[in-house]
Amino acid sequence: MMNNTGLNNKYQFENFVEKDGNDLAKKGALAVVENLGLKYNPQYNPLYIYGESGSGKTHLLQAIGNKVLENNPEKRVKYISAVNLLENELEIQKVRSEEFDLLIVDDIQVLGEKDILIQEKFFNLFNSQHFKNKQMVFSSDCEPDQLENVHFRLIARFKWGMTVYLASFEG
Repeated sequence: MMNNTGLNNKYQFENFVEKDGNDLAKKGALAVVENLGLKYNPQYNPLYIYGESGSGKTHLLQAIGNKVLENNPEKRVKYISAVNLLENELEIQKVRSEEFDLLIVDDIQVLGEKDILIQEKFFNLFNSQHFKNKQMVFSSDCEPDQLENVHFRLIARFKWGMTVYLASFEG
């Protein structure tokens, strides 16, 4: 079931299937949940999770949001795919104006397909969230330095917090 947060409540930590070696990604995700609301949490903000398709990134991202709301129902949480967020500059502005305590953006590598104006708007959204000490979590199919056609300022910001790899069950 999805609600206005964009979260599907079927994605929980309890039913996340963890592959060997993915404990750091899960620990980082749980640290975001436990530390949300602290005045300043630079170690995990942003949390950037990358891995191949099917590795469980979306499940883990949504589990973070669901657990935050379970523990703190008053928190403002938004899960959105980068495709939907970066659809146009008005969507980015709308998300920026709502001031979420936790902003989760899935498949951020899509940013490389957008023009510089959209990237600039996203850069401003990132800065707005970060300077207000609001938590951000991103997923991608590659680590920040491998993002193609993404402005270096954004890549640098994605690396401000914790970057973790989520291994897939194949290979």
